Amino acid sequence: MKDFPDSLFKAAFKITNNGMVILTGSYPIEVNDQFLGILKRSRKEIIGHDLLSCVFKDDVPLAKEEIRKNRQVIYEIRFIKGDGSLAHVEVRGHPIMYKGKKCRMLIIRDITMKIINDRLFLNYLNILEAFPEPICVHDFRGNILYINPSMNKLFGAGSPKQVVGEQVMKYVLPEFHSILRENKQKLRQLKSTSTQQITIRSYNGKNIFRVELSALPLNWGGETVVLAACHDMSLEERIHKSEVERQVVEAVNERLQWEISEHHKLENRLKEMVEEKEWLLKEVNHRVKNNLQIITSILNLQINQLQDKKIVPVMKEFQNRFYALSSIYSSLYQSDNKEEIDISAYLKDLTKNLFISYSDPHKNISLGCTDRVFLEYSQAITCGLIVNELVSNSIKYAFPGNRKGEVKVSLRQLGRNIRLEVNDDGVGIQPTTEQQAHETLGLQLVESLVRQLNEGKFKRRKMTKGMGYVITFTSEPYSKKEYGKIKTTAKK
Repeated sequence: MKDFPDSLFKAAFKITNNGMVILTGSYPIEVNDQFLGILKRSRKEIIGHDLLSCVFKDDVPLAKEEIRKNRQVIYEIRFIKGDGSLAHVEVRGHPIMYKGKKCRMLIIRDITMKIINDRLFLNYLNILEAFPEPICVHDFRGNILYINPSMNKLFGAGSPKQVVGEQVMKYVLPEFHSILRENKQKLRQLKSTSTQQITIRSYNGKNIFRVELSALPLNWGGETVVLAACHDMSLEERIHKSEVERQVVEAVNERLQWEISEHHKLENRLKEMVEEKEWLLKEVNHRVKNNLQIITSILNLQINQLQDKKIVPVMKEFQNRFYALSSIYSSLYQSDNKEEIDISAYLKDLTKNLFISYSDPHKNISLGCTDRVFLEYSQAITCGLIVNELVSNSIKYAFPGNRKGEVKVSLRQLGRNIRLEVNDDGVGIQPTTEQQAHETLGLQLVESLVRQLNEGKFKRRKMTKGMGYVITFTSEPYSKKEYGKIKTTAKK
């Protein structure tokens, strides 16, 4: 490697517009003023100091690697200026002999503004890409340099690449070429043009569009070019031609608005009628409940005045049947649901009344209910009357003397299938009285009531201890499909 004279380097340092620095390792031994100007540092800050301390930290590994290799190469790094800002530079590295030593010469060109311009240009392109109006950029020779997606859609091309490079006049009808030539003279003087209407054709030449054209000069990569913005007039013309259709649509819309308003009025009226009907139904239930309670009270007064004590149990049975009816109407009156009631709460109240009616007040009676089952109210009335008869029968006959025991009432629902059970652990039905028990009014009434239930079935079963009755039926289609169980216990 030939050692060049010191005077040659000094001459080169002065006449070049680029920064130059000679390094031994990473330490500068000679720099020119242009280099100091790029870094905005003094000679004392550079000569004899590690140049890597002026390199941006992310670029230090690259700078170290090139110093180590000491080869002829071109790369880009960032220097930290004396004011703390960054200088993007292009570095040309050359291995040289200087004053008898192997050194490295760096030629530095500041490209900060180029990078900024490139970024601005990229942002500018992004804006054009998102611009809703069709945009076309072409040079003064008529070569298309760029079209945005809106222009590509207007042309109907497969992609912008199919249009870029073609002549702009290809897409303008011949009778409008003179307008573009006149515009070119103004644009060369860096003046924008007024809005003008021209007709262009699609990429395949099958369709034409009436557009409003505005053009202005633009710096495009260091060259003055033409940016043409178009506004599609064909859509407005079609809208203008369909004015009659628009008026028809408005008329139809007004008619629909009126019908919707009338529908809302009718809907509100129907809602008021439904609310009025519900109120009347609730009032009817309330009055029926009151009438049944009056009858129950009259029966109670009549029972207290009876001289023949044999008639008292019969009157109590009638009284309990009326109570079973009145309590169901009481549940309906208090419920928000006019179709179904909670049968568990109803039966709990019913059986509690039966225990009070037939049992000695000093006897220990306990009640218990778990879960809930919902039934349509007509089925609930039937179930209430059935439970009234069966529980009354158990309380009166299953525990003679001071015998203790319990009566259980359970109601379970599995889908639409309902299973009602009334069991006691009393003395049961004796063989001599079984036929007589079958013929009693209570059991005949139970069998009649079961037939009123949907697919109702009634079974009596004699258990090891006591008697059991099983009633099965299916609920109404709209009944709530919940599982539940009611358990009522009487201790005697």
